[in-house]
Amino acid sequence: MPSMPDLPAAPPTPPPDPQPLVPEPQLPPPPPETVNQGEADAAKIKKRSTKRQQLQQSSQGANALRIPLNTGSATSKSKSGSLNIPS
Repeated sequence: MPSMPDLPAAPPTPPPDPQPLVPEPQLPPPPPETVNQGEADAAKIKKRSTKRQQLQQSSQGANALRIPLNTGSATSKSKSGSLNIPS
């Protein structure tokens, strides 16, 4: 019976893995500071307005934005008599 051959030499073992860097422990964040809010900063509750009041308020706002139309009537002091429509 033939004899068994010798086992080949084992490969060299690889170097051990480098140790992972341990992060420095961080301090916990400071607790939140409480700010004393006076009555001036308190939320104000608005009184509910009726539908009629809402409509009146919206129509007043539109009238404030209108430009009065100059038709060049006899009482005006300008000589041009043209419309004052801005360009």
